Amino acid sequence: MSAQQITGVVSSEDGPLPGATVLVQGTDSGTSTDFDGNFSINAESGDVLVFSFVGFTTQEITVSGQDQINVTLIADQALEEVVVTGYGSQREREITSAVVKVDSEEFNQGPVTDPIQLLQGKVAGLTIYKPGGNPNEDATIRIRGLSTLGANTSPLIVIDGVPGATLANVDPMDIESVTVLKDGSAAAIYGARGSSGVLLVQTKRGSVGETRVSYSGNYAVSSIANRIPVLSASEFLANGGTDIGNNTDWVDAITRDGSTQIHNFSVSGGSGNTVYRVSANIKEIEGILNNTGYKQLNSRAGISTSALKDKLKIDFNVSYTKRDADRGDERAFEFAQFYNPTAPIYGADSPFAFNSAQYGGYFESLGLFRSYNPVAIIEQTRNTRNSTDFNYNVNAVYEVSDSFDITVRASEQRTTSKDQL
Repeated sequence: MSAQQITGVVSSEDGPLPGATVLVQGTDSGTSTDFDGNFSINAESGDVLVFSFVGFTTQEITVSGQDQINVTLIADQALEEVVVTGYGSQREREITSAVVKVDSEEFNQGPVTDPIQLLQGKVAGLTIYKPGGNPNEDATIRIRGLSTLGANTSPLIVIDGVPGATLANVDPMDIESVTVLKDGSAAAIYGARGSSGVLLVQTKRGSVGETRVSYSGNYAVSSIANRIPVLSASEFLANGGTDIGNNTDWVDAITRDGSTQIHNFSVSGGSGNTVYRVSANIKEIEGILNNTGYKQLNSRAGISTSALKDKLKIDFNVSYTKRDADRGDERAFEFAQFYNPTAPIYGADSPFAFNSAQYGGYFESLGLFRSYNPVAIIEQTRNTRNSTDFNYNVNAVYEVSDSFDITVRASEQRTTSKDQL
């Protein structure tokens, strides 16, 4: 049975839904709708197409020979949950500004090392990309594109009500939900800091009941997906290159299969009016480029309690992060693209007399502009950063009446780092 192309439009009662997901059930085949809600997908008769979009009830339609399927998604009536916005809390159906909340059940799964990866592909208008494979580089985050050419272009991060925090201090497994404030009205309370959008991060809390202990671990391996084509040693010589008598793949010499190890521990529980949660997260990341990666320990503790007949609610959070990073030298990739493929790695393998001791035992092509042994660059460059972050915040809310609360919040962040170059 051959697949047929099916087209159509996904919309809601308010119009087309750009970014809606269309999947063939039970397979990896899927697509997203364009700006006008249009989609095109290949499916066989009898396949089930699953149409979904955040905040709407998922629909399933069986293909029975038709080549066009138009779907109107219905807003999920069960979404009566409260969404935290800049000005406080609102019922989700009452929000008129551009606010999207993504819960932990909707996060991307797997060995996620950066919290922002939890949202990748989950929110329309939220762009997340990380060029290159250096694990020490932060991802670039844009909400609805660039809103300025000279000022801050990244969204403001607010963690447990504390603005200006950094996602590097939160482990993905400790996040309960992320609310994305896209437009000016939603983020207005944060002023100019929120001009490029706001990400409100809510960490996990304990719950009343027996103490619960959990552990999860992940291991992943990464490798180079695409390589820039360069001349082999024989091709180099055929084009008039200088023969130094060796055959070296310089990209292969400075790279390896990267690896990711993640271990997560947590203890949570509570009784009466008090709940708690304590967690520790250990990461050991090796980048694809030799001598890049990091080891990181994240620890976090939170306690919530209430008093005065539940009129007074107090939250206390504290976190500590220690990170030892080896940032390597990405110039090695640059030199690996054009360094002589017949040159040896070490001076001892040179076909002619070469004083390699002054270069740490490595071979170097002398007299050429910006021509350096890539292996020597990556192995002899020391580029490390050891950093620690300590954060705490206390949040107290007293309910004077059903429509009036008094909130007092105190927080502090201390960061120390030591670089060696």
